[in-house]
Amino acid sequence: MPKLQETRTVVFDKNLNRIIHSDPLFEALFENIYTLTDLNAFLAQNGMLDEGFLKKLSMGGKEHHLCYQSTDLDDTFEFRFFLLADSWFVVNPAGCYDIHDQLTGLMTEKSILSLLGHEIKRISRNDENSTAVLIDICHLKNINEMFGYLAGDYVIKEVANVLKDNTRGSDATGRYKGDKFIVVLTQTDAQGTMHYINKFEESLKQISFAFNDMNFDVDLKYGITMCKKDDTAETLIQRAEEALTKAKISRITDIEYLL
Repeated sequence: MPKLQETRTVVFDKNLNRIIHSDPLFEALFENIYTLTDLNAFLAQNGMLDEGFLKKLSMGGKEHHLCYQSTDLDDTFEFRFFLLADSWFVVNPAGCYDIHDQLTGLMTEKSILSLLGHEIKRISRNDENSTAVLIDICHLKNINEMFGYLAGDYVIKEVANVLKDNTRGSDATGRYKGDKFIVVLTQTDAQGTMHYINKFEESLKQISFAFNDMNFDVDLKYGITMCKKDDTAETLIQRAEEALTKAKISRITDIEYLL
């Protein structure tokens, strides 16, 4: 087990959205993070979603691996972190080593659901808009049956790459239930969500899906829902799945209809 070096604590005032107790090491490792919003965006951007998750950081020319724990109190948010100096290839104390999906490099279902929980807490505090988009690759089963599972994996990876290229650093994308993806668009309203989908669709049109000299079309459907203050990750996903079902039946992506 890696050796624990030291523990540091930073405290954020949730009402004022700023640091009220800082630490020099925090300021060195987490540059330009001055508010709780900054911290949440950084955690989402770097996939640091679960308490205890190891993150490789460089400090003073030496690589460290960071674990953290957080405490969400009524008025404050405490962020405690500690550094591990040993090998990166070690299961961290919380066992959270499955942050990214092996096929796509996106967040796993567990990771993205954890992020949704963080995001719901954030919008409850700050009264901001955020949107969850559930994306389904239609007829992937047919592709697997006609061209083989390697072709299906190829499609999943290609769609994942386009998602990565079109997602902001403050947002997050994960793989969900095999042939689906979840995108969490932070500080994004209905109009911004439709702009994101249109941009993503335009990028997708630039891809010629071909496997072993066989060309085929790929069709996607979207289940869109706004994050609500009283949501849980489960209720949010359920609403997105219901919206996705309606989109498949209606064959349209209408933001007003789906929300």
